[in-house]
Amino acid sequence: MDIDSETRLHPTVHKAISALQAGDKLTWLTCFTASAKLFDNGKRRGFHQFSRDNVGEMYFTSIEHVDSDGRGVRGWLHLDDGEEIVAYFKFRIDTAEMCSRLDVYRLEGERHLPLQGV
Repeated sequence: MDIDSETRLHPTVHKAISALQAGDKLTWLTCFTASAKLFDNGKRRGFHQFSRDNVGEMYFTSIEHVDSDGRGVRGWLHLDDGEEIVAYFKFRIDTAEMCSRLDVYRLEGERHLPLQGV
């Protein structure tokens, strides 16, 4: 998938998604504050553990929707076990243009579920 065609993305989100796509953990981490928080379907999880375990293993195979503010992305996400799911990532950007919070979840119909197994 060509992330560069997603010009509606906020610049920090674009950089983070590009790093996720490339499996580039260092660049991914530079998009986030040192105290970044991760919420998986509303439940707090360890951001750094999530990054360590999943960047380089998961990536979007397609992006179906970008929120109007360019900070939310919904699309097909390839997981490390080969499964593909519909997922939503919402990036909260601070005044320094860095991500301070990432909300993620799996979509199944109208239901929101945790990204289990990631």
